[in-house]
Amino acid sequence: MLAVGVLPAVLACGPRGDVSSPDPEARVAGVRAAARRGGDGMAALLVAQRDADARVRRAAVEAFAARDGVAAVEALAASLVDADAEVVSVAARALAERPSAPRTREALVSAYAAATPAGRAAIAEALQSLGTSLREAVELEARVLWERNVRALAAPGPARVGAAEELGASARAEAVARLLPLVDASRNADRTLVAAAARGLGEAGDPAARKHLEALLAGGDAELAEAAADALGRLGDPRAAEALARAAVEGAGRIAAAAVEALEALPQAPEVATSLCEVAFRSLEPALTGRAARAARERDAECPVKPLLARLGRPGTAAAVAALAELRAADPEVVPRLLALVDPARTPAAEMRIDALRALAVLRPAAAAQPVRDRAAALQTRVAAARARWIPGRLAAEAAPGIAAVGEDRIAAVVARAAGPRAGGDALDPELAPFVPLPRGELEELGVALRAAGRLKAPGAEPLLLSFVADADGAVRAGALEGLGAMGHDKAVALAAEAIADRDGRVRAAAAEALGQLGPRGAAALIRAIGAEGLDPEWCATLARTLGDAGAPEAVPALAGRLGGPCGGAAAQALGRIGAPAGAAPLAKALEDAGASGRLEMVEALAQLGGAPGAAALTRELTSDRPQLRAAAARGLAGLRHEPAAERLEALRTDYYGRVRRAAVEALAKLPSGPSRPR
Repeated sequence: MLAVGVLPAVLACGPRGDVSSPDPEARVAGVRAAARRGGDGMAALLVAQRDADARVRRAAVEAFAARDGVAAVEALAASLVDADAEVVSVAARALAERPSAPRTREALVSAYAAATPAGRAAIAEALQSLGTSLREAVELEARVLWERNVRALAAPGPARVGAAEELGASARAEAVARLLPLVDASRNADRTLVAAAARGLGEAGDPAARKHLEALLAGGDAELAEAAADALGRLGDPRAAEALARAAVEGAGRIAAAAVEALEALPQAPEVATSLCEVAFRSLEPALTGRAARAARERDAECPVKPLLARLGRPGTAAAVAALAELRAADPEVVPRLLALVDPARTPAAEMRIDALRALAVLRPAAAAQPVRDRAAALQTRVAAARARWIPGRLAAEAAPGIAAVGEDRIAAVVARAAGPRAGGDALDPELAPFVPLPRGELEELGVALRAAGRLKAPGAEPLLLSFVADADGAVRAGALEGLGAMGHDKAVALAAEAIADRDGRVRAAAAEALGQLGPRGAAALIRAIGAEGLDPEWCATLARTLGDAGAPEAVPALAGRLGGPCGGAAAQALGRIGAPAGAAPLAKALEDAGASGRLEMVEALAQLGGAPGAAALTRELTSDRPQLRAAAARGLAGLRHEPAAERLEALRTDYYGRVRRAAVEALAKLPSGPSRPR
């Protein structure tokens, strides 16, 4: 009988307005017609409230907003979880205008957790206008999340994994008690759940978990050890540094990398600095030793250089060279030892010479400028000779015996018939060069040597670099361009601007790097490049990063145009590094799109730029549905000391997530009015 009664009301909206029409505009007209009929049109409005088209739902909620009565309040409450931000905004404002309605406050508080990001902000504003603290909605959300995760952890099935991590993220003592038994791999056969429990314990921040995580790190299982290392880094207990250093040195691949990353995440402490130095001394992996040495230097650790010098020329030389470069070692023995590695007579392996040249390019010692330039010139001669692969004289009509062979036999046959050097001539005279292919390593070495010569500003390096900017090999062209950029050569801007469209990705990256090093002089070419259509996301991110390095305020509009897109995060970081106040407005605008990529980077950039637009945007993000964004916004507001955010920061003191609660408390303590008082 209900369906029979509803249908006539739905269809009786007139020929130009029918809520059952396939045309959305006709359905909107039908909703408005139903709204004018008063109580008789309620059934049509309820149908329209569930319409697939947001325009129809907006018309329905506007009609409910204009009505009185319990039914209208219930309908508005149901619209608070609509996917359309405008629908939620209209519903929230309409409910706020009914402060005496019994369901108003309850509906707003209960809908907060399930609403969209824009909906949460609208509900927060409505609660504020009612004089109701947002804290009630935050507390209810925290309670719902806790109960849901506890149930999921207790029930069998894959949901336990996510629940374990989420329980740890709450940073409650009860969560730690529930997770500790699960992290014992000898008692818990579900390795995925063990790893999740470990990550949850790391997020919980309870020092009692450290020993359990260290045992998992040393257990030998790569997946569990990686999870344990990540958890120890998040835990932030400096006492874990020794165990992490051991894993970084003795572990392989993922375990070692995760251990070094965790060491970097630990707070400033003497034992952490010592452990980073130990990894730099003992690891045989250049990427890890370089990373550990850099982290140690950034912490002002005094790592001795002698153990690294003792490893040069022995197994682990590459790792020692990487560490020396990142430590910016000032020991007088360092440069002579590295220059010795550049000498091919003493170092036959091209890879080792390349590593030494890269280290000298980082250290930039004046004493290395001329030797590096000389090595680049020697490689120039070697390359020119090896590339002259012709045989003097006319070709025979038919192939001589042996020429039809392939590989080394064919080369031997050709060389046997080649004219030898003329009397008194050089065997490497380009006109008489034998048919010998140049090893790939020497071309790479030439590119690195050219780059190093430019960075060292070696006397006489300019003509050498200019001669290779159009070389046939991409690695060589890239090295020449980077070297010219480092020298600040007058022609570098034009050459790099042309090379930024090179077919070789290495050359494009080197051109962008050179333009970034040239500062404002190179910005124009980078701005043109990042404004092109159809950019690959990775290339777009490279251009954004180099524009940030250039520090040119005129790049703000170009970077703003990339916000929210595939390289939006890199564009936001670049705006933060440039530091121009004009970057705040486009960042705040881009944050209004809940689906924009790079939202976390936008929040962090706004925290750097400050100003009224940035502070207002960060305040809005305190109601985000993503805890990472809420925490980042609170941290940013702590630096800006934005007093109008106090009420929302106060509400976040009861947030489900521990990182959000901590950030809110720290931000409140830095406000001009001082820390809030516990309630």
